[in-house]
Amino acid sequence: MRSEPRGYWTRVFDQAATLLRARPELNGDNAYWLARRMVDQTLAEVEKERSLYQPSYVDTPALVLAP
Repeated sequence: MRSEPRGYWTRVFDQAATLLRARPELNGDNAYWLARRMVDQTLAEVEKERSLYQPSYVDTPALVLAP
């Protein structure tokens, strides 16, 4: 559980609660797994956008100040 970003589980449970209100035919287990997939997909899209528009800091030279 430590590999998830901060606020991950809050987003999952908030999304599951929203799904349960919007779709009463879902039970708690189905809503949980559907919400988890939705949050994972959203995070993957954000990471993809971030990697496309921000320069890679690995390739950026570091500025070193002399003492």
